[in-house]
Amino acid sequence: MPNLMLTNYCNYHCDYCFGVDMMVPRKKAATMSRDTVKGIVEWLGRKPFDNVVQLMGGEPTLNDDIEWIIDYLLEHECQITIFSNMATDRAPELAEKLSVLPIRWIANVNNPSKWSERERDNIMRALKAGGQKVSLSFNMIPGEPDELWALDLIRECGLSTNVKVGFVLPTLTGSNSSLRDSDYSVIASRVVDFVKAGEPMGVTVEYECGIPYCTFTDEQHGYLWRHRSQCNSGCQSRLDISPEGEVMYCLPLSTAHRRHYSEFEDYDQCRAWFEAQYRPYRMLGAKVECAECMLNNPLKCHGGCVAKNMMGAKNVTLNERCK
Repeated sequence: MPNLMLTNYCNYHCDYCFGVDMMVPRKKAATMSRDTVKGIVEWLGRKPFDNVVQLMGGEPTLNDDIEWIIDYLLEHECQITIFSNMATDRAPELAEKLSVLPIRWIANVNNPSKWSERERDNIMRALKAGGQKVSLSFNMIPGEPDELWALDLIRECGLSTNVKVGFVLPTLTGSNSSLRDSDYSVIASRVVDFVKAGEPMGVTVEYECGIPYCTFTDEQHGYLWRHRSQCNSGCQSRLDISPEGEVMYCLPLSTAHRRHYSEFEDYDQCRAWFEAQYRPYRMLGAKVECAECMLNNPLKCHGGCVAKNMMGAKNVTLNERCK
């Protein structure tokens, strides 16, 4: 089910942010209102759904109404996950309050060497308050030596041993810093090194979308499979909904198509519409070889991030682009 953007502003300005085209300063600052939340929940309830709702931003803890939103979603029996950088002044207090509720956190953190002292204090207090309900998430960035600092955070803060890694997705506009083709194999090796280092702690890895299966060698796939960290990274996004109620297939594709949720009868109809818009680009893959690859199917691999595929398809255009 969907990701709700509670805000479109953030306390960070990461150059790799794939949501940059929807964020301040490119867009006017906005927060999701109570009425919008109510409307979306009613819309979701028109058909049976898995009750999973994920809260994101921007930085969701910067929405002053976040506690009301959480209470409202829980009243409607939603399962909540919050995506947060945990670095805001409010994050530690929220993590403490919510620790008694059935809520999970995905803490998207940068290398601690980049934290200010204030951020360090906020992040560490928030992580310790959340404990086992917090899973770390980080982007694999070229030029950085390793991600072993994440293992230290897991030990020190008592976090979940399940970690999510991303490969720095591009935006369709090319507005952010993202991986070059030559970076993928380097990052793949770092993922394997991380899994090896985390093995004694029982650390396992999940993956953000858009990582081609061939990023890893057969030997690397075998190792990751044996250690419950196999790469499963197709492009089957949960729809993102902006603070104003506009639906996007995902943030990297926010400039391609956006539609207000109220234009569709229900979530299933909305998702089917978006799938139809991007299906032709899935078939392209990121490389020429993708067309003949036996793994190029929805159950295995989509050839990489659809935004990246579209960027490479200079002779193909969508019928409509968002202004």
